[in-house]
Amino acid sequence: MLPSFHSNSASHASPKALVNGSGDTDQVLANQPEPKSFIAAALAWRGSVTPIVLPRVIWASVFASLVSCIIFFAPNFHIPITPFEYSGAVLALILVMRVNAGHDRWWEARKLWGSVVNQSRNLGIVIAAYGEADKTVTDRLLRLVAAWPHVMRESLRSEKSLREVETILGPELAADIRNAQHMPVYVGHLIAQGLASLRRYHMDPMAFHRAETERSALIDAIGACERIRNTRMPLALAIKTRRFLFLFLALLPFALIERVEFFTPLIMALASYPLFSLDEIGAELQNPFSPRNLSHLPLDGICDNIAKNVLALIDQRDPG
Repeated sequence: MLPSFHSNSASHASPKALVNGSGDTDQVLANQPEPKSFIAAALAWRGSVTPIVLPRVIWASVFASLVSCIIFFAPNFHIPITPFEYSGAVLALILVMRVNAGHDRWWEARKLWGSVVNQSRNLGIVIAAYGEADKTVTDRLLRLVAAWPHVMRESLRSEKSLREVETILGPELAADIRNAQHMPVYVGHLIAQGLASLRRYHMDPMAFHRAETERSALIDAIGACERIRNTRMPLALAIKTRRFLFLFLALLPFALIERVEFFTPLIMALASYPLFSLDEIGAELQNPFSPRNLSHLPLDGICDNIAKNVLALIDQRDPG
């Protein structure tokens, strides 16, 4: 049987009042719609990698200034520009590949969370429609399904605050989930127990099979998300990419000084900014779940919407 909920918890409140949402959390870093204005998008500061890479660009420009001073006293000490024309193209290709790899991870994570939305709704509908034999177990199951995305999000972020889960399920069950070895697996086990209880109350076999399929798909989704989170870009590749970038920018001023002379610091800043930006974007996209990363998935809003949809089924069920 499912564990009982705390008698004084918010789980007995109207489902419409259970989810207040926390979608405003880290909205600056979360993925936001692109501004319609070209100028607004080009000059955007919030949500951009510019604040992160700007110190590196400044240091590159300062280094170029030092090189300019050295060349002033040793005018024959410079490097031909030709090798950098070829190596620059190779470096740009490597950085684009890094960005594409990060975007693939980000997009796969978004598709997985899209499936979580559909599977949670489908599971809630099946439970609400075919679980009328035991309305107590049905209501508990619907609340567990509503809490699932919040538990999944907290697990992917290695957090255990579970504020929304306490609101939906009550503090006692939230504490049990928090103390579990793997929070989503524990909630999935509770959902499976509830489905088994409904099956004993002569739940339609096809409906039971469909509900179990959706529950299993939710477990598959958390496993796939954990694979994305835990499998980063190979360390050797990341080291070589940044080492190549470092060597390219360290030697570039010695080639620029012959062509642009004292404009070398400015040209160095203009050249290093896009290279540093591409490198940082690729690194930021590797973990689309972390609220500390730029353009992370807006999981707070997604989880709130799922919870509202599923909890609404409690009030929408036909009393007849």
